[in-house]
Amino acid sequence: MKKLFLFFIAIFMVFMFSCKKENIDNPAKKDTGKLSVSIGLSIEINDVENTLKSTLATENFKVIIYSESGEEILMFDRAVDMPSEIELETGSYYVVAHSDNMLPAAFENPYYYGASEIFTIDKNQNKTITIHCELANCKLTIVYSQNTLDSFTDCIAVVGTVNGSLTFSRDEVRAGYFELEPIAITITLYYATAGGSNTKVLTGNIQAPMPKKHYEVHVDASITDGQMAIEISQDETTEIEIITISEEPQPVEGDIAYGELLITEIMYDPALMSDTYGEWFEIYNNTDENINLENLAILRDGVFVHSVSEALVINPHAYFVLARTDTATAAPDYVYGSSLSLLNTVCELTISNFGTNGSDGAVIATVPYDEGNNFPGAVGASIQLSSLHYNVTDALSGTSWCLSTAVYGKGDLGTPGTANTDCTE
Repeated sequence: MKKLFLFFIAIFMVFMFSCKKENIDNPAKKDTGKLSVSIGLSIEINDVENTLKSTLATENFKVIIYSESGEEILMFDRAVDMPSEIELETGSYYVVAHSDNMLPAAFENPYYYGASEIFTIDKNQNKTITIHCELANCKLTIVYSQNTLDSFTDCIAVVGTVNGSLTFSRDEVRAGYFELEPIAITITLYYATAGGSNTKVLTGNIQAPMPKKHYEVHVDASITDGQMAIEISQDETTEIEIITISEEPQPVEGDIAYGELLITEIMYDPALMSDTYGEWFEIYNNTDENINLENLAILRDGVFVHSVSEALVINPHAYFVLARTDTATAAPDYVYGSSLSLLNTVCELTISNFGTNGSDGAVIATVPYDEGNNFPGAVGASIQLSSLHYNVTDALSGTSWCLSTAVYGKGDLGTPGTANTDCTE
């Protein structure tokens, strides 16, 4: 009997040890939920000739899941390779999807990009999100008038950014797709002379190209009447921009490169002060170097209105407030006065290098705020660029902006001279 008792005691000890070991080898799993992702392709470009490349399949898009803080959690090279449900730990995330073909310049190469809002995965939750991907580069075509084709023996257009270019021959019908950097256009026209041949060179530029836009460059030139012109039209708005031309192109350079300064906050409609006294905007040094703002040019809707007349330095990754009056905020860094009035509905605010006359310098940053372009409407609150989108490309999109919620001054909302939030708080 005693032996039988000892046997049961031994069996019990083995059982307890096994349970304990199982608990050690299999610690409690963290709470998880499941995520399903679908991708929609939103083509909002009004394609005049219906030549938009249609063979891009969303199942080949790259999909990346990030934590709210921006840490990459999972990546799938092709959406088709994703499982129908993705298990994630509870927490907040966002998802990015894009076609895997981003190039500075290429023919028939539309690049699509989309990002979800930040969402939360709760314990045992099945979450479904849809990412809408839109054209994230711009499209450009060259159209020669019949007058040009009859007058010149050949026409060659070179179009590009600092990172890449395309050459459009006389008979090129393909569309070029370009990154959202300033685009330079040089068109060389060849014609016969008694002594052989000669050329005329026309130049133009698109200082702040926009995503989802189709820029149609119209070239009209004649040898006999001496008149030449380049017109650039955006087919979505039918707005026509006349481009200044020169036979010997001399692009105006600038000390401050595109995107080294960002426009990060705009107060265009204060409620507790009149616009005349309370308007201001904020810029941010997006580099690791000091930047001298002397001769910084300010443009509204493409028209030069003011240049900074003092040698003012903005430190690396620092903010700088430019205001209409010295009472607009507690301590603006610079007062531009009545030369600039910020419109309350649709307005394009640009900062650029001065160039030769303030209107022809290289663009540094542009914000085309407009409620119709997804920018938030603001009365008594500034619009602020999300801290998650501190780059010159995202700043062009209204979805990267939100209303300020912090109180300053007499009670309006804004963060003049201090860091923005991530627009999810």
